[in-house]
Amino acid sequence: MEASVNPQGLTVLVVDDEPLALSQMKWLLAAEPQAGEVFTAADARSAEQVLQQRRIDVVLLDIHMPGMSGLALARRLRDLPAVEPQAEAGPQVVFVTADAHPAVEAFELEARDYLLKPVRGERLAEALRRAAAARETAAQDRPEPVRVAVLQGDSTVLVNLQDIRWVQAHGDYARLHTQAGTYLLRTPLAELAEAWEEHGFIRTHRSSLVNLIHVQRVTRRQGRMLIEVPGAELEVSRRLMPQVRERLETGR
Repeated sequence: MEASVNPQGLTVLVVDDEPLALSQMKWLLAAEPQAGEVFTAADARSAEQVLQQRRIDVVLLDIHMPGMSGLALARRLRDLPAVEPQAEAGPQVVFVTADAHPAVEAFELEARDYLLKPVRGERLAEALRRAAAARETAAQDRPEPVRVAVLQGDSTVLVNLQDIRWVQAHGDYARLHTQAGTYLLRTPLAELAEAWEEHGFIRTHRSSLVNLIHVQRVTRRQGRMLIEVPGAELEVSRRLMPQVRERLETGR
C-alpha cells in the first residue's frame, strides 16, 4: 500500500497490476483538484486490505488482473462490505481498462463510470465529478443513525446501533460489543432482541444477539452453526438455527 497526500478532495484507491499504469494514474490524480489522498494496490487482494483499513471514496479499478478480476472485486464490494459498517455510503467504483467488452457487466455492477486506457485528464475529472455527486446524493438520502444511550462511569455515551457487533446477556443488563469497546445497558437481552429485530439484529442464543451487517462468516460442522463477527465466534443454539438460517438467507 502506498499513498500520496493532498489535503482536500476524494480519497482514491487505484487498483492495477501494471506498475506503469499505476504511475500514470497517480500522475493524473496529482494534477486533479477533486482528488485528495491516493492509495494504490497491485491486485484485488491487496485492494481489499486497503478497503478494510481506510475509508475510500472512489476505487479506480482495472478489470483484467491475475487472480481475482476487477469485476469480481466490484461484486464483492457490492454484496459483501469490505470495510467496517458505518453510516457513510460505500466507495464508488470506476473501471479503468483497455477492454471495452465488459462494459455492460460493469454497469450491471453499478459502476459509476468506465474509462478506457489511455485515460485522458478531462475524462478522469468527469468520472470523479460523477462519483462525488453520487456520494453526496447517497449522504442526503441516508436516514439519521439510531443511537442508544449507555452509562460509562459518570458519563452518558451515545452509541450508534449499527456500530454494535453483538450483544451478550449480563443478568438484568446487556453488554454491547463494538469496535471501540464494550458498554453495559440496563435492559435485558430478551427486550433488546424484540426491539432491535427491525434494525437487523438476530437472536442466536439465549445469551447472545448478533447484528446481521457485521456477520463475516457462517460455519456449519457436526450439526453446529457458528457465526463469526469481528472479534468473536458465537454458537447458534439448535432451537434458533432455522430462524437464523432464514434471516441470513434473506439478508434481513
